[in-house]
Amino acid sequence: MRARLFAAFPLCVICLLLGKTSPSTIRDHLVPLAEGGRDDETNEQALCQECSDAKTREESKRGVRRWPHA
Repeated sequence: MRARLFAAFPLCVICLLLGKTSPSTIRDHLVPLAEGGRDDETNEQALCQECSDAKTREESKRGVRRWPHA
């Protein structure tokens, strides 16, 4: 799945929106698996490590707010 995604999207989709070009290295789930996202091509995007890390930090914040006692 990764090879097919990176062949179709060799550059990070978030960087492209920001006018930058960074190679894709991460197969990211648009809707995280932990939040009910599917593990298929309808729920994936190609990201660079930096954009993936930023997205993960934001997702973690949502999890903390949702589960403050955890």
